[in-house]
Amino acid sequence: MADDIVIGDYTIKTDRKYMASHEWVKDLGNGKYKIGISDYAQKSLHEITYVQFEEEDTEFEQKEVILTVEAIKASGDIYAPFKLKLIENNEVLEDDPEKINESPYEDGWLAMFEAIEYDDSLLITPEEYKAIVEKELEDI
Repeated sequence: MADDIVIGDYTIKTDRKYMASHEWVKDLGNGKYKIGISDYAQKSLHEITYVQFEEEDTEFEQKEVILTVEAIKASGDIYAPFKLKLIENNEVLEDDPEKINESPYEDGWLAMFEAIEYDDSLLITPEEYKAIVEKELEDI
């Protein structure tokens, strides 16, 4: 496995794809995927207090909001990277949403889903995502 990309205090895992809106998507095989938010996103939101999940077995179109992450001062919508069916919410986050801050790439994953129509047009490589984070950091 390739080394993670580090930009200052931010880590970008290289074993998954990203979206420009700061979600990560990890291929689990067999048409199943996990989604979460990047280290950069969780640090930008600060203390995450709540995750608003949608009902499991619901189908979503590409770019449709599939859940919302709320923090003390902001909230962020999580978008479907392609047409999918939500198969599992990370219910640990209902009682322990700060897991997203503690472990955004592992224990703090948000949901698992099956691809209905896989389309990687919204997905970017870790290197492409690094460029987005670097640009946003320049603009701060």
